[in-house]
Amino acid sequence: MRIIDMVLSAILFLSAITFLAYIGLYYFEFGLFAVLPEPVVSFFTRNAAIQYVALGLAIVAVIAKIVINRRLRRREERSVIEAGS
Repeated sequence: MRIIDMVLSAILFLSAITFLAYIGLYYFEFGLFAVLPEPVVSFFTRNAAIQYVALGLAIVAVIAKIVINRRLRRREERSVIEAGS
C-alpha cells in the first residue's frame, strides 16, 4: 500500500507540473515551457490534449490517495489495537 501511495504521489506531481506548465505558457508566458528547448515545447503545444490528460490524472490521483491513506490509517489502527491486546 505504501508503494501505491508513493506511485500516486509521483503521478500527482508530474501531472500537476505538466498542467501548470500549460497554464504558465498560455496565460502568463513563463514557467517550465518557457525555459525548455523548442523541440520539447513544440511537442507539448502540438498535442494540447495532454493538458487535459494531466488534469484528469491529477484529479484521479488525489481521489485515489484519499482512499489509500484512509485504508493505511485503518490498517495501522488495527495493528496498534492488536498489539495492545
